[in-house]
Amino acid sequence: PDTNPYGILVLPGRRIVADAGANDLLEIRANGDIRTLAVFPEFQLPMAPSRDAVPTGLAVGPDGAYYVGQLTGGPFTTGVANVFRVPPEGGDPEIYASGFTNIIDIAFAPDGSLYVLQIANPIPNFAGGALIKVAPGGTRTQISVPLFAPGGIAIAKDGTIYVTNNSISAAGGEVLHHCEDFVDHL
Repeated sequence: PDTNPYGILVLPGRRIVADAGANDLLEIRANGDIRTLAVFPEFQLPMAPSRDAVPTGLAVGPDGAYYVGQLTGGPFTTGVANVFRVPPEGGDPEIYASGFTNIIDIAFAPDGSLYVLQIANPIPNFAGGALIKVAPGGTRTQISVPLFAPGGIAIAKDGTIYVTNNSISAAGGEVLHHCEDFVDHL
């Protein structure tokens, strides 16, 4: 009964939507037919009531599967958010990478590296936004870019990274351009 389409992939003949309200991944065909590809599990901290963790950003991986970031619910515990992998035909989501905090978006680079964008570490510490690179072998590197409440990431075919910053500011939003260790405000 609840829906909140958050992340979207535009693909030929269909759209893939991360629905933060229903905690699922949907495929919407050009003719309007909707199919549920996956339902994400309830988030459970040890010795605590379940929380409403929601799917946020999504990307198609080098293997053709869908990858979906997770924004955990309050109390926004550090290091418990996951990136899930969903087969292209749908099915049970599997944890691909874990140990993140408040994932707001994800993207794959041409070299197969996954970039995970965290809005805060933890909420409400929006000055703790972070961009983390997960190399194909699993090695993690935090990209040294000062972020405040980043909201989205896109990676061009040449590997250039674009990140929206100050996403909760009505007048201070910006797009950062990142290439190697160079950051420039657009």
